[in-house]
This record gives sequence, C-alpha cells and structure tokens, in this order.
Amino acid sequence: EDTDMSSILPIWNSVYNSMSIMVNCATPYHTNVNGQQQWLDMLIMVGNYPPLDFVVTTLNLWFQYNPGTIIAMPGSVLEHGVGYADGNCACLAYYMWQNVHQ
Repeated sequence: EDTDMSSILPIWNSVYNSMSIMVNCATPYHTNVNGQQQWLDMLIMVGNYPPLDFVVTTLNLWFQYNPGTIIAMPGSVLEHGVGYADGNCACLAYYMWQNVHQ
C-alpha cells in the first residue's frame, strides 16, 4: 500500500490528479498520451495578452483564447495547440494520468 498516497487523498480537493502551468510559451499541436478517451482536461487561461487562438486540428476548429477562458476537452483524443502570445499569459492545465489510478 502506498502510505504517502493514502495520507494525501483525504485532503486532495480536485478530481484531477495532475496540474501543469505553462507561462508565455507556444504549444505545438499534440495529443496528451497519458489520459483516457472519456477523461476531460481543463485549461484555464489568465494574463494580459493580445488575441490568441486555441486550435483543435482534429476538428478543424479555432476558438478565441482570451484571458479567463476555460476549455474542457478530451486532450488524449483531440489534437490541439496554441500559438505564441506577445504578452504575459499563463495556462493552468488540469488533467488525469492513468498510472496514478493503478
């Protein structure tokens, strides 16, 4: 039994088991390899930057990715990416990894 995990689970306040923060960077088109098809990733954009697009290449869709935008999507299924923003921006990415649940 993982005693470290057992001590943390009662106080963990999120359905997501992982989080990343990306600051002032472009994200090449990709799919997330550690999730499952039915799991949704949640992306939250904050900062002060000019107009930016969130692109889902799998569906040929472009979304305005303004500060305060929240996107929930199956990142392991849909290829997606974001271009470079000339300004100060951060993306808070919440997601789940299969190996944490094993």
